[in-house]
This record gives sequence, structure tokens and C-alpha cells, in this order.
Amino acid sequence: MYPVLFRFHGMTIYTYGFFVALGVLTAYFLARRRAKAMNLDAAMAADLVFYLFVSGVIGARLFYVIQHYEDYHGHLLKIISIPEGGLVWYGGFIVAALVGLGTAAWKRWPFLKLCDLLAPILPLAHGIGRLGCFFNGCCYGRPTDSVFGITFPGDDVPRYPVQLFEAAALFVLSMGIFYFSRKKRQDGELFMLYLIVYSVFRFFIEFLRGDQTALFFLTLPQWTSTLLFFGAVFLFFMIHKSTKA
Repeated sequence: MYPVLFRFHGMTIYTYGFFVALGVLTAYFLARRRAKAMNLDAAMAADLVFYLFVSGVIGARLFYVIQHYEDYHGHLLKIISIPEGGLVWYGGFIVAALVGLGTAAWKRWPFLKLCDLLAPILPLAHGIGRLGCFFNGCCYGRPTDSVFGITFPGDDVPRYPVQLFEAAALFVLSMGIFYFSRKKRQDGELFMLYLIVYSVFRFFIEFLRGDQTALFFLTLPQWTSTLLFFGAVFLFFMIHKSTKA
């Protein structure tokens, strides 16, 4: 809707890039503050956010380019034009998770504690990024005649504002996990709870998306959500089993 936030002396600030940056900065400052409350090194938490951001952007962009490779044929420089939009959350999450796990193992950081540190922060930052999707007009919804429909510039039919639906759900999820984190829980439990709830919501919100194609009756994000849900549930019970042993 408003892909360009403003232009200043020949420099263009894209709305999508602005909200992504805002989400990352929010995660950075909250991670440092939350680390102190959890008796963790604030510098370690800040470093982790940086590693996850860089690897997450690379993974998210890579997955997007793979899914839309025809748009970049003969236009290779467009691949690095991230501020204009074009990131896949699950792609970024998978790559960032692998990098985070590897970094924690290498530096001997408490991986599960760090996961719980980020559990309420990630959905908050993700929700801020989804606002950027709304203003950019990407990740749009299916056409609808309901009162929820919004007509984007350049489009002739009202569509579900799934970006706002997801952003609202992510903000609620963030507040819920912040609330649950007040009580002492097993390491990794909060993060698994975040993955379980988000994967369920993402699975169903995909039915309202208008920019995804089905693959064996479900979209790729729905298949990913399904795998993530069962994986998180399995790890949730494994965490409890290990603490009782």
C-alpha cells in the first residue's frame, strides 16, 4: 500500500525494510534486557541476535528466490534488493536455527536457555515485520466480500489483510509467552510452546492467503507448519522426560 516510506536526498527508505529493521532493533534491546533478568550474559544475547538476524535474512531471502526464481532470471542484482520485500519466514527460521545451534555448541552457550530468552521476543519482532508486509502489499490474502476486505492500490478486488491478522496473533502470542515466562519452567519449554502455537496458527491462516499455491492439497508453509508442530511437540515431551529421569 505504501512501499516507500520516504525519500531523502536521493536515498529511498522502503517501508518493508524499515519495519524489518525495527523488529530486529526491538529484539536486540529486549534480548539484552531479558538476559539480565534471566542471569545470562547480555553481550552473549546481543551477539546471538546478530548471528540469527544475518543468517535469518540470508535463509529467508534464499528460500524466496528459490520459490520465485523466474523473477530473477537475468536480473541477479535484484536478489540482494531485500528492503523492497521478499523474505520467507520459515526459510529464515530454519537457517537461523541451524546457525544458532551450531554457534551455541561451538561457544558452549546454554542453548535451551537462550531459546527461552528469545521465545517471547521472536513473535514480537515477527509481528512488527508483518506490518511491513501489509504496507508493502506482499503476503496478501484471498479475495473476499466480507467486511474485513481491503483493496490494495493496483488491485481491483478487496482481499483479506492476512498480514494484519498474523501480526495481531503474533503480538498476542508474544504477550502470552511473556506472561508464562514469569514462572520457573524447564529449559526449552517456552520456546517449544511458541513453536507449537505459531505453527498451528500459521497452518490455518494459510487458507486465507492468496499468494501461495497448493502442493499435494497444502501450501509449502502448511507442510512446514505440520512438521514444525509435531517436531516441537516431540521435543516438548522429551524435555519433560529428561528432567524427570
